[in-house]
Amino acid sequence: MFNEFYLSVYNQLFFRWILSYQKQYQKDYIHCFVETDNEKHQIICFESVKVKGKITIWYNHIIEEEISRLSDDKLIFYLHFTMTDLAQCTHLFKEFYQTMVQYTQQKEWKIALCCTGGLSTSVFIEEMQQVCELENIHFQLVSLSLDQLYKHYQDYDALYLAPQIAHLEPDILAFTKHQIPVYRIDATLFATKNYRAIIQTIQKNIQVQS
Repeated sequence: MFNEFYLSVYNQLFFRWILSYQKQYQKDYIHCFVETDNEKHQIICFESVKVKGKITIWYNHIIEEEISRLSDDKLIFYLHFTMTDLAQCTHLFKEFYQTMVQYTQQKEWKIALCCTGGLSTSVFIEEMQQVCELENIHFQLVSLSLDQLYKHYQDYDALYLAPQIAHLEPDILAFTKHQIPVYRIDATLFATKNYRAIIQTIQKNIQVQS
């Protein structure tokens, strides 16, 4: 009974503690508001331009934390735990909130994979996108034909040339006036469909660009 009393107090303290940082949330461009506050549970919501989050504090001292992408409503963070003390709750909330901030501030790189007609790379990209989804890598991958490349290259952060058109790299660099990076996809990685290795190469190139 005594422990139950303290846990019920912790529920309210944790709820109010979260809401006390409204100014910090605003600085991080995250909107925070109370969705529900009743005897059964309390729900605090967080929203940014890219993700939405929710903290649910249940009457039986179970806490749920979840974050979803706004673009497709995919759940990218979920944790539930039984409240034991405030230190535990605040620590796990900070993990939740840092994930919100990370996803809000993280740049989504627009990467174009290019081949002659766009067919080879369109199939390739579907598989690569699945790998990115599984590993929470923030790439927007697009397949371009050679004609589309010349028309829309400025819409992308980098161009990756399939082996079939890799020999055109000097011409493409000249046409784009070196405004964006142009890379050749390794022929062996492309032919063996080593998606992870190609993604790792893109990540390394981004680090150099940054």
